[in-house]
Amino acid sequence: MLLARITLNIVYRITYPFLPVIARGLGVNLTSAGLLVTARAAGGLTSPIFGPLSDTWGRKRLLLVGVAFLIVGAAICAALPYYAAFLAAFVTFGLAKAIFDPTMQAFIGDRVPYERRGRVMGITELSWSAAWLLGVPSAGWFIARAGWQSPFAMLAVLGAAGLLLIAWLLPRDAPNVAHSSTTFQLGAVIRNRNVMASFCAGFLIILANEVTFIVYGAWMESRFGLSVVALGLTSIVIGLAEAVGEFGSAAFVDRMGKRRAVLVGLVISALTYGALPMLGQRLEWATGGLALLFVAFEFTIVSLLPLISELAPSARATTMSANVAAMTLARMIGSAGGTALFVRWGRLEPNAAASVVASVLAIVVLWSFVREHPHPNPPSSPRDRGGDNDSLPLSATGDGVGMGAKGSL
Repeated sequence: MLLARITLNIVYRITYPFLPVIARGLGVNLTSAGLLVTARAAGGLTSPIFGPLSDTWGRKRLLLVGVAFLIVGAAICAALPYYAAFLAAFVTFGLAKAIFDPTMQAFIGDRVPYERRGRVMGITELSWSAAWLLGVPSAGWFIARAGWQSPFAMLAVLGAAGLLLIAWLLPRDAPNVAHSSTTFQLGAVIRNRNVMASFCAGFLIILANEVTFIVYGAWMESRFGLSVVALGLTSIVIGLAEAVGEFGSAAFVDRMGKRRAVLVGLVISALTYGALPMLGQRLEWATGGLALLFVAFEFTIVSLLPLISELAPSARATTMSANVAAMTLARMIGSAGGTALFVRWGRLEPNAAASVVASVLAIVVLWSFVREHPHPNPPSSPRDRGGDNDSLPLSATGDGVGMGAKGSL
């Protein structure tokens, strides 16, 4: 799963530094190439459609489908140097991520006890920093030696390896015959106030980060006159900072408690957003501030995933897929709004202020409305016992997941 996830994340990471290269290869302007990213995000918004399918058809089947979409998209990009083909492929990449990520998180939630789940999910989230630190330099090497489409051929091969390993190594899980209706699953999740509050917190966390992250390169360039090479070195610092945050979450979130860890990360993030414009006096201060910001952000968002994974176990994949859709929407709004703010004012202060406000709102929502792990001793997953999957009904109100064999959980 980790190999497939790293490959999928490389597809996302290489788009940003190599978008001008892709635009030249396709013979289009940068604005048209940017629409590829929008098309990919639109594919990601379909995530709530696939979550219920994972809850009813089984995790392994959906994981294989997600990786298959990745392979198809990469093969199209490697073989067909046409804008329409890339547009279709990038939608396919969005679908692949919409299917794979929440299904993988649900698979882990089914099989890893909540007390250790933060560590395991933290390890899988290292795929983001690995994609940046390993995938981007490798893609650049391939482009320099074999042409601008060559990284996609590499990704198709890696995806095929991930597909074979998942098919071979992952245990099969029995389909869920109870509550097989997609409408039932989504409706139950929407009516659960605890789950919806966690979605709101995640939306605000991503929004806060995207509003500032989308313009950090432009800010550094205008503030310090950095070259493309220097910006690339700054990106390496950010990739290392992400890895530190992901390692930190994997190491400490289970000990601290998931909700508490998210709150601590949010407080540090809010303070760093506010301080970042003042750190723009010197390059080393600004780089250090960005590094601290990404350590805190990654620690926060990675710690949130295991928290959400246990709020509605009877519809775990549906919950995680809806969370992916909420975060995707936050990225779309944050990137558009952040760019507009920076273009309007030409300074980082308005973006930083918006990020602080969003972070503070996330703290309020998480503190006031999200209750961690409302059932203290969750039963082992029915998938592990070989029986029907998660037959516990979702509660339409409150924090819990309904009534189990031992009463109110």
